[in-house]
Amino acid sequence: MKISLEKEFDGKFHVACCTNVPGCYVQSESPDELEAELQHALEIYLKNCLHRNQPFPNESDRAVLDIRIRFEKISSAQLCKIFKRFHYYVEYADDRYVLVLNSNFPFNRVIFPNSLSISPLIIKRIIGAENAIHVQEPVLRMNTSAS
Repeated sequence: MKISLEKEFDGKFHVACCTNVPGCYVQSESPDELEAELQHALEIYLKNCLHRNQPFPNESDRAVLDIRIRFEKISSAQLCKIFKRFHYYVEYADDRYVLVLNSNFPFNRVIFPNSLSISPLIIKRIIGAENAIHVQEPVLRMNTSAS
């Protein structure tokens, strides 16, 4: 299994995914927790495949969302609403992960963290880097010139 590990540009999250398992994304504030998180997410993913008597998907079974978004911060609830517009529904959710399935193509599933803030790296992997524009909170600057 090929695992991709990345550190978010602002250093808040570390993100991992299996490049040959489409739609399985995890995040953690600590790089040491990523392996356990990825293992847990893969177990949920595999159990869902077995429960539905479906083979484990291959790399071509990726989510296809034809959407462009600008975002500062996205929660799992907001991401679920985006997926719902593309015929996905929540198949499984717990306090750590949400798994969504496409009702038109049930082999097409995505699992992501159940969090108030999902890493922009995960959003860019799901939607595509060219379609997801992460807008950072503006930095306030004080004008120090005398009037």
